[in-house]
Amino acid sequence: MSETDKEEERKPVQRVSVTEARLKISEDGTRGVLLGKKCQDCGQTFFGAPQFCLKCTSANLKPVELTSEGVVTTYTIVRQAPPGWQGDVPYLLATVRVPEGPHIASEVVDCPEEDLKVGLEVELTMRVGGTDKNGNEVVIYKWRPRPS
Repeated sequence: MSETDKEEERKPVQRVSVTEARLKISEDGTRGVLLGKKCQDCGQTFFGAPQFCLKCTSANLKPVELTSEGVVTTYTIVRQAPPGWQGDVPYLLATVRVPEGPHIASEVVDCPEEDLKVGLEVELTMRVGGTDKNGNEVVIYKWRPRPS
């Protein structure tokens, strides 16, 4: 075995964000914050990294961290997985409005189907969704019901 092979063998597994433009994770990959941009001209806030404001078309956008809690505005129960889906089926998919305004769609976990409803208060949670080509664990964002 070469020295390079030995180094690769000892390399610890790292966790990486599914997309750095939308999710910043802690060093250990157990906590995260959703990222967005806020238009400095009209005040509209967006999830992700648009290049211009989708409301007024200004390019004067500032990066912001979004609140990690929100409210379910719509949902569906997915019973037929899309191509490439590696999770369980059925699964719960919801659009959640965060206080800054954006609506963010993602899977809802730790929630029985019968408990999912419009108005449900949820919080952000991180899960490992697979591995990348370098063997790193890819961390994805999901929602779960907020404790009462």
